[in-house]
Amino acid sequence: MAKDKKKNRGSSFWRFVKRLFLTAVILIVLVLVGGVTYYYATIYNVSEEQEGYLALTNATVLVGEALEAYDDSTILIEDGLIVDVGNDIDIPDAAAIKDLNGKTVMPGLIDMHVHVGMLELEEGEAFGLLSFPKMIADFVRFTPEKRSNFLEHGVTTIRSVGDEHEWIMEFRDLVNERELEGPRLYASGSLFTTLEGHPIATVGTDPHSEVVLYPDTPEKARENVEQLADDGVDLIKVVQERGPDESQLEPIDEDVLQSIVDEAHAHNIAVFGQWGRIDDLEDLLMAGVDGLEHIGAGAVRDGWEDDLLEEITEQGVSMTPTLRVETLNGDPEMRSDQLERVKEFHDAGGQILAGSDAGMPGVLFGPSMHEELALLVESGLTPKEALQSATSHAADALQSNEFGVIEEGRAADLVVIDGDPSQKIEDIQNVIEVFRDGRLVVEN
Repeated sequence: MAKDKKKNRGSSFWRFVKRLFLTAVILIVLVLVGGVTYYYATIYNVSEEQEGYLALTNATVLVGEALEAYDDSTILIEDGLIVDVGNDIDIPDAAAIKDLNGKTVMPGLIDMHVHVGMLELEEGEAFGLLSFPKMIADFVRFTPEKRSNFLEHGVTTIRSVGDEHEWIMEFRDLVNERELEGPRLYASGSLFTTLEGHPIATVGTDPHSEVVLYPDTPEKARENVEQLADDGVDLIKVVQERGPDESQLEPIDEDVLQSIVDEAHAHNIAVFGQWGRIDDLEDLLMAGVDGLEHIGAGAVRDGWEDDLLEEITEQGVSMTPTLRVETLNGDPEMRSDQLERVKEFHDAGGQILAGSDAGMPGVLFGPSMHEELALLVESGLTPKEALQSATSHAADALQSNEFGVIEEGRAADLVVIDGDPSQKIEDIQNVIEVFRDGRLVVEN
């Protein structure tokens, strides 16, 4: 009898273990199925391609690099490309027609400074433990909410200037090959710095991550650039920043910096440099970079030296001042000086490019581009000049004639606006519709 009871107890125990195991397996399967379902339901895939003819009629169209307003005009699109613009166009019988009721059509905006791998944080919001699941979900799905937010605000092209190399290159290819919906993407891949430089010594970027490269010899620098070129990067970013006076950061050695720039140019890849002090700027100009990132604190504090500003403009070096992040995180007392330095650069003939630095705390993906344009106008650019910094001039800096301008042969990346931002920059917020390669991706 005692043996039978023992046997029954043993059988009950193993039945319990089996039930527990099967329950765990079922839960794991449900989690996996739910995860896969969530992934595919939220990945934000490309809608159907625009095929045949599409005529956008009855619009004010901002045409060409000069953004000349054509009233009561039509844009004729075929298979995603603009084939004609004007007020006397023969519309094919087979064309789909969309009446825009007098709205303004402009080229899609280009944000020239973003970090799409960064977790989006509101101003004053801190990164906490609950941020990790969101960050991982975004990473594996290639940030569908960010892609959507860019398009919702009329941003149809972005330039990544510092993200995990392998991830951002795969991201770029998926978007540009139209497997995922979103703005077309240009990427620098890994950026160049030093072990005691930004962002390793400032925000704690892991030196073993693919965000950074820190060659310590010219030979290693050339090798790194050649690898990036083989990977197909669209640009090279270098960080030549000694930091504010009270905190010394280590800049890239001049011979290493020169080797980076020379090797990049040998591969027809443009180089853009982040800087802070005037001596950082002088290093970058000596090396022959193509553009500057941020409005350096040295210039803001001390002003431009006439011969230095002349050298910048003579070399055709552009500047993406990222005023949104600079005014948000900088000394409020320096705000007017920041805006004044941008005006001086522009008035001297310097090429201004619009970039938000989205990904930094308080700098949101999409709406911050509108704020950047408003700040450029506040600094002294006309609304039309500000728009050019985010359209035709930005496309030129990306070495592309495929988008950024409404003209025959360019991609139909278009934003429909209620109002006219070329006259009143605040109207850029009134996005009604957005077209990406001719397909309607936003309809408010």
